[in-house]
Amino acid sequence: MQVVSIVNLKGGVGKTTTAVNLAYELEVRHVRRVLVIDADHQGNASKFYGADAAKGSLADLMEGQDYIKLVQPTSYRNLDILPSDMGLLSADLSLVAAGASCRNCLPDLRAAVQADNRYDCMVIDCPPAFTAASVSAIAASSAVIIPIKLDFYAIDGMRELVSQLRQIQTITAVHIAGALITQWHNSDVVRQGEAWLRTHEPCPVFDTHIRRTDVVDKSTYWRRPLAECSPRSAATADYAAFAREFLQKEAASDGTQI
Repeated sequence: MQVVSIVNLKGGVGKTTTAVNLAYELEVRHVRRVLVIDADHQGNASKFYGADAAKGSLADLMEGQDYIKLVQPTSYRNLDILPSDMGLLSADLSLVAAGASCRNCLPDLRAAVQADNRYDCMVIDCPPAFTAASVSAIAASSAVIIPIKLDFYAIDGMRELVSQLRQIQTITAVHIAGALITQWHNSDVVRQGEAWLRTHEPCPVFDTHIRRTDVVDKSTYWRRPLAECSPRSAATADYAAFAREFLQKEAASDGTQI
């Protein structure tokens, strides 16, 4: 089973957009059974897929409830979601106050999903911080994807992010699948930033980049994946290409078939 966390400590880089569209691509185009886990207390992925966190959420899982009872269906046949809301922030703070170890907050998450045998992939949308939920989610993952918008602050902050992820790798087998350049547009500063990133950063960079388009904002209002909101847009084509590239690289790394 592939378990991938979408991670960056900087906001506004396209984490949720990447999570929800990657999940859609895996389910619709690649016929995967997909579970989206919303590990961000803002709950944007949950809202996008129409989940009601009041019926059960990741915060309830952190308090010991059975995750199978908390998972909700979406309008897509083989795409489910474990939602979150601001209750996750309260649960995080309670764990910190109790001195709980972040990596032990969700110790049975991956084991439970694998035992459930309903899913081929999990896509975890993480918040722009190392919270108890996000650290434990990363520790339960097989791969991490880092969306990045090309500016100095994002590139500079990526060094610290990779350093922190390397520390998590001392307790789990998660690997950094790569950085995904988002909001790409044809300008000198962006091209130079991309060239520098590919040459100097301490982790792989996906060949695919996601082009900037207003359709991404429209899709959040409509709460529909890009492929349904605007099938011919540049970002739609880019996320389709990215999903293919991700699956190909993951298959090559473990010798499995796509």
